[in-house]
Amino acid sequence: MKYVFIEKHQAEFSIKAMCRVLRVARSGWYVWHIRRCRINQRQQFRLVCDAAVRNAFAEAKQRYGAPRLAKELPEYNIKTISASCVVRHYGQKPAQSATVNTVCRYRKMC
Repeated sequence: MKYVFIEKHQAEFSIKAMCRVLRVARSGWYVWHIRRCRINQRQQFRLVCDAAVRNAFAEAKQRYGAPRLAKELPEYNIKTISASCVVRHYGQKPAQSATVNTVCRYRKMC
């Protein structure tokens, strides 16, 4: 919370003064600020997996399920992903309208 406050108000006050008032090490703030801007290895792997799952799903004409897509992913150079993780990488599908098909016995009333 203190680091976020410093980041929001760095245009108004000096970082050195805010760190002293908030009793935060200035080096700690700089480390946090640099780390916040980077993408770590896990996030980078997830972005690659998301793109591969989307591509495989699109190439399969959106017909493959998670188990079948998990078997297809080694073709995209992704070897360590389970079917349950594939489901997470699908993303949200567009909503489809629900249509009600009823059979009416009495045609004159419908």
